Amino acid sequence: MSGTPSIDGGHPIRDEVLGYGGQDITEREKEAVVEALDGDYITRGPTVEAFEEEVAAYVGADHAIAVTSGTAALHLLGEALFEDGDEVITTPLTFVSTANAACYAGAKPVFADVKRDTRNLDPDNVREKVTEDTAGIIPVHYAGQPCDISEILAIADEHDLRVIWDACHAIGSEWNKEKVGGQKDAAIFSFHPVKTVTTGEGGMVVTNDDDLAEKVRSLRSFRMDYSPEGYDNEPWYQVTEGVGYNYNFSDILASIGRVQLDRIGEFKRRRSEIFDRYQDTFADVEGLITPFVKDTVDPVWHLYAIEIDEEKFGCSRKEFVNSMHAENIGVQVHYVPLNHHPYFQEEFGYDEGDFPIVEEIYEGIVSLPLFPAMSEDDVEDVIQAVKRLHEHKRD
Repeated sequence: MSGTPSIDGGHPIRDEVLGYGGQDITEREKEAVVEALDGDYITRGPTVEAFEEEVAAYVGADHAIAVTSGTAALHLLGEALFEDGDEVITTPLTFVSTANAACYAGAKPVFADVKRDTRNLDPDNVREKVTEDTAGIIPVHYAGQPCDISEILAIADEHDLRVIWDACHAIGSEWNKEKVGGQKDAAIFSFHPVKTVTTGEGGMVVTNDDDLAEKVRSLRSFRMDYSPEGYDNEPWYQVTEGVGYNYNFSDILASIGRVQLDRIGEFKRRRSEIFDRYQDTFADVEGLITPFVKDTVDPVWHLYAIEIDEEKFGCSRKEFVNSMHAENIGVQVHYVPLNHHPYFQEEFGYDEGDFPIVEEIYEGIVSLPLFPAMSEDDVEDVIQAVKRLHEHKRD
């Protein structure tokens, strides 16, 4: 194969596009869907309840409430815990849904900077952002690596704040040998196809708070009381107790989720194998900054996010991304910081450059393909594409 990258006239490494993430579906999931379709219920029935119980048991929580997406899970928790005028501290290095959990409730998202090594919220900066209006914190377990959980909980306890752990990247991850998700006050998972466990679309709230669980369940389904006083004599009588939503989960999706959850050990091993292969291979590539791993965590790696040092690697992040795409290697940037988005600038006064560490990370960050269905040839294609570009740019 030519040493010239495809973007500069060489032949692409691959003929078909390899995405940065993707699902791994087997005959087991397909059989489970057929079984659900043959049952008496195909939405919010016994399969949903079984999936909820299994997720709760897996993460060590008392309650799990299945909903239509990770965004829906954030929405319901934000509305359950916050109100107009509150401030909620979160990271700008995330997808928009995290901050929107505050916005849905009329609260203000207050961004704090991140730690340079893990890219997770910096507890010291979080503490600096606390005011008399602060009501909560929404940390993100970025790429699957757990946050500084004990430090954030200490801040929450000190100031009587509620915590929503955005664990969309992190189902199966462990912190101090404890599964992510069981920490107070609540956590949310996403089951989007690029996540570790998928149901196609879907999400889950997990919590140990009985009252919070009851409120989320009510909001999930129209805030409807399905058996109010008088129901025994008038079994059609159901009443709404406020404005709620239709975020009900289906037994079809739950049937997939149950199989996927049973396979999570397999997924974790394969993701770790690919992650370690990349770490070993790219450790000596000048100008390529590989992920840092804390020794107190055991992540399920959702992303393999590197950073490109333009001067040392030989090209910018923009050139890198476009070159990988020309090789039919799907890469993505996680994320455009929220303070760069017009909505957060116009509504809350944020601007580019407000968070120095996030800005520094954003300048070079890019996620390489990482998902269990990748073959060894797929992994090698990614490695060769990166090496070929680096060598060409350094010549």
